[in-house]
Amino acid sequence: MLFKSVLRVLQFGHTVLPKKPKKLKRSVLKESLQIQSSPTDYTLSGQLNDPLLTITSLLIRDRLQETVLEVPNQQHDHRFSFQLPHTLVSQLSQHAAQMQDADVPTVEEDGLAEIESVEADQDTAYPIGRFSLWLMFTKKVEHLTPEQLHKWESDGLPSHATLDASVFTRKILLGRFVDTQIPAPVAPLMDETSNEFVQLYTDLKGNLRLLLNKEPQIKPKIQIDAVRNETKATTIISGKAFTRHAFIKTGRLLLVHRESGNQVPVPIDWLYQNETSAKKFGLYRYHYTATIHWSQLYQAAQLQEGVYDAFVALDFYHRSEPKLHRLGRARYITRQLTPEALGKDDTSTMHIIPYYTVGHRNLSFEMTEFTNENYAYLNHLMTFAPLYRLFAEKNTWLVGERPYKAQDNGYHFFKYMRETYPERPVYYVIDPTSNEYAQVAPLGNVLPIKSKEHIYHSLMAKKVIGTHHAEYLYPLRSEPFKRKMRADRVFIQHGVLGTKNMNDQYGKFAAAFDTDLFLVSSEREKRLVTQDMGYAEREVKITGLSRFDALLNDDVPVKRQMLVIPTWRSWLQTPLQFFESEYYQQYQAFLSSERLHAYAKQHRLEIVLCLHPNMQQYSSHFENLPITVIHQGERDVQGLLKESLLLVTDYSSVAFDFSFLKRPVHYLQFDPKRFIGPLGSYLDLENELPGRISKTIDDLFEDLDATARRHFEMDDEFKRRADVFLTKTDTTYSDQVYQTIANYTKQTSLLEKIQTNEAANIIFKVYRRSRFYFPTMKAGYRLMQRVLPVDPKLVVFESGLGKHYADSPRYIYEELKKQALGYKVVWIYNKKLYLSDPNAKVVKRLSPAYFYYMATAKFWVNNQNFPHYMTRRKETTYIQTWHGTPLKKMLFDLDEIHGRDEGYVERVTNSIAQWSVLLSPSPYATNTFRSAFQYSGPVVESGYPRNDLFFTANDEATIERIRTQLQLPEGKKVILYAPTFRDHQSLGKGKFYFDYPFDFDRVAEALGDEYVFLIRTHVLVTKKPKIPAQHREQFIDVTAYPDIQELYLITDLLITDYSSVFFDFANMNRPMMFYAYDLDLYRDTLRGFYLDYYNDLPGPILETEEALLHALSDIPRLKKMYQAQLDTFRATYGPMEDGFAASRVVDAYFGTNPQVRTGALELREQPDGSYSV
Repeated sequence: MLFKSVLRVLQFGHTVLPKKPKKLKRSVLKESLQIQSSPTDYTLSGQLNDPLLTITSLLIRDRLQETVLEVPNQQHDHRFSFQLPHTLVSQLSQHAAQMQDADVPTVEEDGLAEIESVEADQDTAYPIGRFSLWLMFTKKVEHLTPEQLHKWESDGLPSHATLDASVFTRKILLGRFVDTQIPAPVAPLMDETSNEFVQLYTDLKGNLRLLLNKEPQIKPKIQIDAVRNETKATTIISGKAFTRHAFIKTGRLLLVHRESGNQVPVPIDWLYQNETSAKKFGLYRYHYTATIHWSQLYQAAQLQEGVYDAFVALDFYHRSEPKLHRLGRARYITRQLTPEALGKDDTSTMHIIPYYTVGHRNLSFEMTEFTNENYAYLNHLMTFAPLYRLFAEKNTWLVGERPYKAQDNGYHFFKYMRETYPERPVYYVIDPTSNEYAQVAPLGNVLPIKSKEHIYHSLMAKKVIGTHHAEYLYPLRSEPFKRKMRADRVFIQHGVLGTKNMNDQYGKFAAAFDTDLFLVSSEREKRLVTQDMGYAEREVKITGLSRFDALLNDDVPVKRQMLVIPTWRSWLQTPLQFFESEYYQQYQAFLSSERLHAYAKQHRLEIVLCLHPNMQQYSSHFENLPITVIHQGERDVQGLLKESLLLVTDYSSVAFDFSFLKRPVHYLQFDPKRFIGPLGSYLDLENELPGRISKTIDDLFEDLDATARRHFEMDDEFKRRADVFLTKTDTTYSDQVYQTIANYTKQTSLLEKIQTNEAANIIFKVYRRSRFYFPTMKAGYRLMQRVLPVDPKLVVFESGLGKHYADSPRYIYEELKKQALGYKVVWIYNKKLYLSDPNAKVVKRLSPAYFYYMATAKFWVNNQNFPHYMTRRKETTYIQTWHGTPLKKMLFDLDEIHGRDEGYVERVTNSIAQWSVLLSPSPYATNTFRSAFQYSGPVVESGYPRNDLFFTANDEATIERIRTQLQLPEGKKVILYAPTFRDHQSLGKGKFYFDYPFDFDRVAEALGDEYVFLIRTHVLVTKKPKIPAQHREQFIDVTAYPDIQELYLITDLLITDYSSVFFDFANMNRPMMFYAYDLDLYRDTLRGFYLDYYNDLPGPILETEEALLHALSDIPRLKKMYQAQLDTFRATYGPMEDGFAASRVVDAYFGTNPQVRTGALELREQPDGSYSV
């Protein structure tokens, strides 16, 4: 109560106290703008705040920045007034048609602003185009200040400006004015003759645009500022709406029942924020209030049990389509203070629990209906539960699944308990109206959900054992009720985890999930639950699932039956979303295809479809097909699996169950990017799933044919994979579950409570972004170095500043794991990384854990430098692998350093001083490193561990895996373009930008259809142009791919400039080109080289785009022309590259008897604990 009182005070202060105004980046030159529209014209008027300027005209320009129209200013000073008549439509249409005829995309981004896309589903036969608006003004030279002229002389003129002897001329985008007034909704200009139109609108950056024959896409944002109760039966929701360029005509709140689709409309009061909108460049802003009278709705029979999702239905002026938008975007304080409500009539009470969905934090309401008698009993028992517990059975267990289910692990475990330990107070919770109630009722001890018995035993329970959230087994999922519970929560799961990242749903830090004991089926699954989901070892136990006892009991004859069980899609929550989805289209196409039914007829197979419980409401839409459709409760899924000959699924965990039967599994994964999501999978799907993955229906049929040729036997490789996910048992799986639960004692530390507390995590995020974070981390690091011992078996690996799991550190780690020398490993990585290694954990760079492990590790391994303020303890050995053989001059070999601040050299020098040993691939590299870094410490010429895979993994399976992961077209050859960064293109703080030095159209024409062109920019490049939309199938940005060495395996031709990548690629014995379009600048000013650039490199030097295009037109000639030079180069600069570099390093530094397989090294441990040659 105290906590919520504090939150209310904070919310009140946030609402009423004056706020510090945000500093919007806008030109002080742009003073005011007014936009008016009529059926025949647009009027744009306003002024700039410099009276010495003369605004001459308005330019309407296409995406190529060619001027289409120039409209003269009706004023003759710093003010402007332009009229755009409806005749403008035909002029723009003619221009757009000409651009389309010339095959120039007319709605592509123009590089000036990130513009929202047009509506994708609007089909039109008319030409379309987007046009920008520019003001052109002049200023006499005599009115320019000497300071301005001097600045322009040194820094260059402003963008889009010219200066001659008498006049300064500049063009600026029309938009982002200090005050933008739009007194009425802006209507489109219509050409009545042709029915074409132009729409004036404001883009995301606040600039005005014209869109021809398309409506701008509307992407409103609606946030919740407060949810409060006027009475227990009345909820008021208030907040803000941002609709960009669209003016609201009407809007209402819709509560949509998640299963039935039933809609409950609620009126919304809208208040247009004219003053705020004017200061936000004319982008529309509103305040809204919606009042829900729950008892009125309940008494009118408009509410039913279940979940209602909150939507806002919006109609806009001058837009053809209404928008249905999810209501959410609530701050933490708002979420915490959202109250529960009640709807009542004479006999029943509907308890309404608002909650916010995982991920997007959208508002939903869960409705739970009680008789008035039972609801009164619930409140009574919540008050007096401590007293009742004194006289209750001492070890009551509640078991269940979802309220309507009794066929999964909950049922099988409960059945085991009733048959094996009938005297124990173990109860099953289920809805008595469920089709599956009859299956569990004969076992006895069944609690009808929300009955008095259920309410009583819930509050008396010591264990709540469920296949989903424990709250499914509660009579009420409200926070007050949860606080009254005293039971340990046991998660016995509803399937083997792994395919999809489930951290948001079941992770240790998931906001809506809590469990005390997490049961899994194998060591592999336990590793992902502890390492990737954040649970402690004591919270995770390997038991297997109770349903496996029935599954593996060979008591059901196998039918000639193909079972199709796809999982659900969280984004398909309404019937409309379902019918428009790729999910529906794909499964309709597959299940209705002639090829499928011919296959079934040929092999005498029956086809059975069973949708996921969350999709069961759509089962009837497949009943018109010649297949058997299973509805909820008609069949036990375990029984379906046991009797089926083969399985087709997508991502469902039933695939693991079926694979344990050693029968063929087929995966149809047509939407992996959306389903798996940005967090990725816990598994390497291609190499760990127990079945073949198909991306298309045609691919699936090819795999089904292959299975038929094997007489429907499971491939041995997939049998091996299946065994990894199931630990065998000497008893029964249900007995293992029982023994584990019975012997479990809950242990929770204060640190864990803080780590899993949402408020604590928010406070930490604020602290992490504050100026206090790094000073305290540095102080903590120095303190830990003094008081904590070094762990002699701890190794810290980092690559690419925590951005990559790649390079030599990766291959040293994998060799260390392979040799099983008993080391504990910490990988520094900023994203999700799934390592199938029980001795490894992943830690974010610069997190508190990062400083702890750096302070206590015996070994550091890195290919870049650690932060300059991190000093190595004398007992710690720092293996610096570096990240390439140097071509361009570095550090102390440079006459002048570009793009770095004053302290750069000093910081790097401090970092170099921490190295214990430096790895080198050749004598040439050794000499260069010593010169460039002024490094006099030990150097080991081991070869580069990262290049081992050229000799150990250059096989068809690896290449196919990489190509599949990148989704490259089959049969296309690969060109990899990997340029380095330019020191003079600095963004500051060690970041750089890069511009593509070629015309995509011309390169595409030179390549034809034979090649795909992969682009990988340097790790320090953080800003670069987008690949043009029309070329994104042939040109693919692979900068985010974790390991460039793997890209070399699939590359047929390398194009680089001054990057060291060609030293490594030379091991592939494949051709390379050097596109040195700025050679003179780079060699003579920026860097310079250690090699003779013209004579020592094993490929042609191309200094112009014409030369590049010419070379690309005759690629086969390259290999023959430069083969001898490439052989000599490889022998000179990679003499140690043989596939054993990583083992040499591991043997030397981590083995019990340091020795090296090839090229023996004399390594001795020094008194300070480090190793040296």
